[in-house]
Amino acid sequence: MKRIMRGNESTTVNRIDLLVPAHLVAGLRIPALAITDGTADPDWVEVSLSRLRYRRQPSQLVPMDSRSAGRVRRYARLEPWALVAQLVGLSAWSIVAFGDLSGAARTVTPALACGTWLLSMLALRGLPRDLPFRTRDGDLRIPQVPIEVAHQWVGQNPGVIATAEPAPRRHSRRFYARWAIGLPVAAAVLAVVLANDRREDPILLWMLLPAFLLTGIVMLVKTLPLARPGAVRTWPPGAL
Repeated sequence: MKRIMRGNESTTVNRIDLLVPAHLVAGLRIPALAITDGTADPDWVEVSLSRLRYRRQPSQLVPMDSRSAGRVRRYARLEPWALVAQLVGLSAWSIVAFGDLSGAARTVTPALACGTWLLSMLALRGLPRDLPFRTRDGDLRIPQVPIEVAHQWVGQNPGVIATAEPAPRRHSRRFYARWAIGLPVAAAVLAVVLANDRREDPILLWMLLPAFLLTGIVMLVKTLPLARPGAVRTWPPGAL
């Protein structure tokens, strides 16, 4: 269930994910209904199917409402410049952390780092959260599609599945398990090195310790099952 706003009216929309097997993607028959809100006169837009933020291929032409389509196009235009701004900001932070600054540089460099990073974040704000993507198996997953739209997709494309099963993780459980073990070990080794190198180390190196530990906990959580088997619904029944 998701609540959407149209002018001064509020409407509750039942939603479900669409799963298109990899071998059906090329021959898809896509209904002319927006996958975002079911609009009957949608705006067609090219959407990257990669979960990697700056990768544009593979892509898929999908129907969206005009507002969401405008956000996707805006993101595609500004994305390369945002990456440049973030690299400039990262370089500035590196100079702050490891450089020997004096005078005006002590003020200008941190301000440059913060400013470029903030601008890059503002430039890319507003991108719709639930965008189509490719799974590890090459299937096309379209999250949070209105039920009426999902029925059209399934009816026009035998083999396409509507499912409430949570979307799969980007990587395998083994991948997350390895990082869940490796990051705390790396944090312990780094702590020993910093404590015994007999010199004053940059604060950023010490900040890596809690970052490694927290990221390790996140990786551990991602090894857990997303849902109990049989606890979700699919359409057509028994498709998964």
